[in-house]
Amino acid sequence: MDGADELTLIQHPDSTEEIPVLDIAPYIAGEPGARERIGAKLREIAETIGFFYLVGHGMQQSVIDGVFAQSKRFNQLPVETRRRMPRRTRGGYDAVEDKIAEAHPDDPPISLRSSYHVYREREPGHPLLDANHPYRLPNDWPDFLPGFREPVLEYLNGVEQVGLSMMPLWAAALDLPADYFAPSFREPYLAMSLIHYPSQEPQENPLFGIKPHTDNTVMTILALGDVPGLAVRMPSGHWKVAEPMTGAFMVNTGNSLTRWTNGRFLSTKHHVINMTGQERYSIPLFFGADLDAKIECLPTCQSAEKPAQFPPITYQELQDWYFFNNGYLQKSVGPGSKSDGTWGEAPTKRQNSAA
Repeated sequence: MDGADELTLIQHPDSTEEIPVLDIAPYIAGEPGARERIGAKLREIAETIGFFYLVGHGMQQSVIDGVFAQSKRFNQLPVETRRRMPRRTRGGYDAVEDKIAEAHPDDPPISLRSSYHVYREREPGHPLLDANHPYRLPNDWPDFLPGFREPVLEYLNGVEQVGLSMMPLWAAALDLPADYFAPSFREPYLAMSLIHYPSQEPQENPLFGIKPHTDNTVMTILALGDVPGLAVRMPSGHWKVAEPMTGAFMVNTGNSLTRWTNGRFLSTKHHVINMTGQERYSIPLFFGADLDAKIECLPTCQSAEKPAQFPPITYQELQDWYFFNNGYLQKSVGPGSKSDGTWGEAPTKRQNSAA
């Protein structure tokens, strides 16, 4: 398949394959055997697709609705008001109007979206709060929008608990003790984006809201909103639009988990194109390990026949590698050299790539 054919597949999703649904309610309720049973299904998903709808997670719909209401409230403000928010290399707020205004004909097409970034909230003076550290940034809150901060943080904290509740299930999927990952998730890395994708007219070569990529997370926990647009590369190589499902999160495995499992679990490419005629909002939470957690091949993922493919690395070093290769950091302290420009290709060998 040549590049033009591949681009056609990407821009015009036509897969009839199903994205599976994982219901963790029996595990949350403490049902005997649920961890092992759900873990087995999770293993199958991670080895074949790498994307699933998560239901039965215990998050109240009112909290999810509340954060979407605040995202819409913010993004519907005049651009002159939104521009009062800081715009930084990582963090802050990026307005799609500024991307359009600054676009140059010789540059790659813009990503047609606005993004408001939120990280773990720390009080002023906290020893791990550092405006010069790319992963310990202070949050920027709009002083012109009272009542915004509280529901956003309520949602962030709630999704962190969903992520933590998933870790014993990942351990079961890998034939490990329930608490195996606990030392690596004492204070998980959290990066959340409130994203607004304006609609564009239907066309043969639309702009991406975000172009095909993989995530560098352990997993991404995404609130889809009520307007479709996310497309996932399915096992056939064709792409499928992920239809919204009320009460469900969309979860995908990331490059960090691929590396941890010696290439066993997928990190699947996905993208967003919004040609629905509606404004689209989504909220991904990029859930990772502690910054100093060591990502090295798990004991159940290596053998004499399949030795470890990757040397040990900390979660922060892997983040550095990823963000350097995508232009967000100025120097690389992670493994390998600068990539060939493929967005989001972390140093793994078994990605669900479009190649």
